[in-house]
Amino acid sequence: MTNMFIEKSLYTDILRNMPIPTVDILFLNSQNQILLGKRNNEPLMGIYYIPGGRVNKWERSLDATKRKVFEELGINIDISRLQFVWVYDDIFENSAFDDITTHCIPVTYLYQLNSYEELELSLWDAQHSDLQFFSLDDPSLHEMVQMRVRYLRKLLKV
Repeated sequence: MTNMFIEKSLYTDILRNMPIPTVDILFLNSQNQILLGKRNNEPLMGIYYIPGGRVNKWERSLDATKRKVFEELGINIDISRLQFVWVYDDIFENSAFDDITTHCIPVTYLYQLNSYEELELSLWDAQHSDLQFFSLDDPSLHEMVQMRVRYLRKLLKV
């Protein structure tokens, strides 16, 4: 029931009129570096950003998180190791569709990768062209990633 395809015309109507509930997963490796994927589509095409995506109707946010991680990165995570970070508003002037803005409300979680999970990471979807770990201090991080990193530092006291 959670593998919900939405027809383009309906989805564009939803984007025009409603915010989209999403999940974001802040992955940290053992060196406290954050994993980001280079986006292939708008919003933020060509930008390294946080893995995640839309929550389907009847899907709990933790289940959506587990699903999105598997779809995008090919690993099965232990949802008991997820830590709630915050809920944000991501508002973009564009989307994957012409002349439509995007408003997402991501429930954001932290997941600290173990060495096995880190080795198993790979690109499994068409949403990203590359995966990289970045220092939390990297000034090139997108402003919305930096905002999450600031909160993450408070949470982890790093």
